[in-house]
Amino acid sequence: MRDGEPKLREIAVWDLPTRVFHWALVACILGSVVTVQLHWMNQHALFGYAILTLVIWRVLWGFLGSENARFAHFLKGPGPVLAHLGHMARRAPDRETSHNALGGWAVLLLLVLVGAQATTGLFANDDILFRGPLASTVGKAMSDRITGWHYRIKDLLLIVIALHLLAAVFYRVWLRHRLVEAMVTGRKRLPEDIAPPRLAGVGRALVLLLLAAAAVRGVVTLF
Repeated sequence: MRDGEPKLREIAVWDLPTRVFHWALVACILGSVVTVQLHWMNQHALFGYAILTLVIWRVLWGFLGSENARFAHFLKGPGPVLAHLGHMARRAPDRETSHNALGGWAVLLLLVLVGAQATTGLFANDDILFRGPLASTVGKAMSDRITGWHYRIKDLLLIVIALHLLAAVFYRVWLRHRLVEAMVTGRKRLPEDIAPPRLAGVGRALVLLLLAAAAVRGVVTLF
């Protein structure tokens, strides 16, 4: 450690449910892309249901979960976002125990797009191999229109995911912030004056996950 640099200590910043959500969503998005390319539409639908379950779970966790996983904690106004951009230009050290002011809005955008993609899939059809479980509730014309939205959201989502990956590389290479490693281990080395966040228990997360899964299953099977 060089003179003037703060002393660091390792602290827990990400709870297990948040990390499970993150990597499960990555796996399900990859599975969704692969299955649609192979025209395995039944499996594609299953990945869509899983994605919708994960998104609902994360939204619930954003209100009832760990302190730093809550939307109120990491969604900031324009001032903090501009300040974070200044920190990026100066290569300031990492002091975040949650999503930073810019990353928080990126997380929300991804949740909205992924949720919209999965939801429109419930109403979509391809006229050949697949019809979503809710397609008959809106009629063929509306289902065709929603199918168009499903494809357009997919294109936008792929762009946002690509930007997300580039941002992760930028933070690691330029700023030396180990964001990906922290989402794997749940821990970061931060200055000693940073207080650890209060993390919620796994039991609460399991209850919320079951509620999310029950909601998606109910929608899929009842209509």
